[in-house]
Amino acid sequence: MTDAASIDHAAKCFRDAWPDALVAFSPYTRLAAPILCHTRDDEQREGLSGSFAMIRMRDERIVIGLSQIVERSLADHAHAILSHEVGHYVHAPGTLLEHVRLHDRIRRTLPTELASHAGLVANLYTDLLLNDRLQRSKTADIAAVYVALRGPDTSELWTVYMRAYERLWLLAPGTLTTTPTGEIEGDADLVARIVRTFRDRWLDGAPSFALLIAPYLESLPKERSGLAPWMDTAGASMGDGVPDGLTDDDFDPAKVRHPAVDPALGDDEEAAAEAPDPDAPTKRYVPGRARGSDGRPDRRKVVRGPKEWLDLLRAVGVKREPRELVARYYRELAMPNVIPFPSQRIERAGDPLPEGLDLWEAGGSLEAIDWFQTLARSPVVVPGLTTVQRVYGVTEGGEPERRPPDLYVGIDCSGSMGNPAHQIAYPVVAGVVLTLSALRAGARVMACLSGEWHGEGQFTQTPGFVRDEGAVLGVLTDYLGTGCSFGLPRLVKTFVDAPKPPRPVHILVVSDSDLFGEIDGTTDGWALARRAVEQAGGGASAVLRLGRGDLYAPQLQQLRDAGFTPYLVANELELVAFARAFARRTFGSP
Repeated sequence: MTDAASIDHAAKCFRDAWPDALVAFSPYTRLAAPILCHTRDDEQREGLSGSFAMIRMRDERIVIGLSQIVERSLADHAHAILSHEVGHYVHAPGTLLEHVRLHDRIRRTLPTELASHAGLVANLYTDLLLNDRLQRSKTADIAAVYVALRGPDTSELWTVYMRAYERLWLLAPGTLTTTPTGEIEGDADLVARIVRTFRDRWLDGAPSFALLIAPYLESLPKERSGLAPWMDTAGASMGDGVPDGLTDDDFDPAKVRHPAVDPALGDDEEAAAEAPDPDAPTKRYVPGRARGSDGRPDRRKVVRGPKEWLDLLRAVGVKREPRELVARYYRELAMPNVIPFPSQRIERAGDPLPEGLDLWEAGGSLEAIDWFQTLARSPVVVPGLTTVQRVYGVTEGGEPERRPPDLYVGIDCSGSMGNPAHQIAYPVVAGVVLTLSALRAGARVMACLSGEWHGEGQFTQTPGFVRDEGAVLGVLTDYLGTGCSFGLPRLVKTFVDAPKPPRPVHILVVSDSDLFGEIDGTTDGWALARRAVEQAGGGASAVLRLGRGDLYAPQLQQLRDAGFTPYLVANELELVAFARAFARRTFGSP
């Protein structure tokens, strides 16, 4: 048991050490003061488990378990412990994005049965980088912390890990761990060489480290005993934060060499002779990776699929609903193509003209109150009685006003369309490009997924025209997998059977040749389609995936007669380019 006086003394040590620890890596570091947990209940509430200190990646807060500090007699090492935790924020991993990328590289390098240890390996690796920098610069005495943590029972993994520190810091063998065997000695040397070689590009060295210590993970007890209780990022959850930049896959695990045969770690001529030529093409490629002109993978063009993306986020502990994550995935894919949305030119535009005063009532915007006139009427302010607001009219201006049309996006979600949560659905990407552009410009959007055939099937849509990005993306990234085509009844109920919309609406339908059969098989189908376009008032476009347009010349002409402008794409990959070009050409600035 720990007494209150010892806890208070430890808390004082950490508070006093914080100012110097904060600037251990940079004088410009800005971090909130650490959270000091006085009881085990406090630690549980803050999410501290398996360690006496940690940094929470989701909110960049350092958490210290004072009761564990006292039990392990670590209060005198407060500066070293805090400096180490600050290093995770400043250097490795530094950002949430790099934290996830590091975890991804390690997880994909380790054998499948060891992938669950990716967090532990990432923690050990980043600790190596931080501790070596702090110890060599004499900023903090990290070696003294490990001496205080040394216990009688250690695993082979911890032995090789501590021996690597002894080699890095030129400490006498046995300072931090027991005397190792020859094999452990050799692996410890390789660990030290990885740290020296990759200290400035540490993300590149993580796979080599994971490959080297993988055999030691196999013999590690399930409860991970034999390790020091300083795993400060291994189990840290990311909460609901999702960093941008994870859709691009810039890592090929097939390229990772074992450190023993990697010439980058030294001048070992024998290893260099056995190692493959780094510029030679390999037969092992990441599935779906594009090839350059020389046959080698072109990492700049690789897009991580939604299933792999979701698996990665689950592996690092992201706590969000799968549908929300799928929507986030397609939003990130679409953003490079999003442009300010189209506008229509209106003949009259103007500038605001103050015309008078009106009563301001409770519930209105506080910014609208004219306080000078309110106080001039009465020094006692009574909301709804003495408060007034300025009323504005409009003067005619010389420049035409720009007003974006609303947008209706209807996407064929029949059985031929894959589940967007399992594979990239380019019709969804194209739809997101257009809808985000519309919302950005102030337009309203109605999205509809439909897999029907002559009124039979399923559909899902937003509740009318909305400006809720989450609602629109939630519909676009949903999956039905029924029917054959986008259903004509969706357009009929939205435009023909409903009052004319107050603002012009542009109809955009994404489908294939089944759309012709859907309209032909509906009573007065072409007349209904024409009526829907007339009611919408903003034109209509039909994007069709057709191999040969000449085979459907009569149907395409019928589409034109109904008011649609048909656009033909050969495959789904062309849909995204179409979406960007369509927005620029049809709705962009004149």
